[in-house]
Amino acid sequence: MRTRSAPPRRTLSRFDTSTFTPLLAFGDSEGTMLWHNISFDAESGTGSYMLVMAPGASSAPHRHRGAEEFYVLEGELIDFDGQIYRAGDFVRLAPGTAHSSLSPEGCKLLVTHWGRTERVGIGELEPLS
Repeated sequence: MRTRSAPPRRTLSRFDTSTFTPLLAFGDSEGTMLWHNISFDAESGTGSYMLVMAPGASSAPHRHRGAEEFYVLEGELIDFDGQIYRAGDFVRLAPGTAHSSLSPEGCKLLVTHWGRTERVGIGELEPLS
């Protein structure tokens, strides 16, 4: 008889950047984005993580097959169409949305994905409003 351990009923994560590792998705090859996995599953593309973007960090254009939701804890994030997200903003991007983001001064985010993400070309970006 096989015994499987039950998944934890509670996960506690603190925003301690010493536990973060480079996020090499979204085109960041320089380690300007660090993340801490809370519940994100790479195979399904679902779950949550904490993200720190260093000053000047940007993401490559990408599309979310499921919704993306994030809460800006600190700093500012600018989407490719000029929309600025500031500390205290909660943002939901609908499934199928393609975008890229830049943080000139750096920011901290709490992010949840509801499906896989794929890289796209810059020509596939359209205004989100």
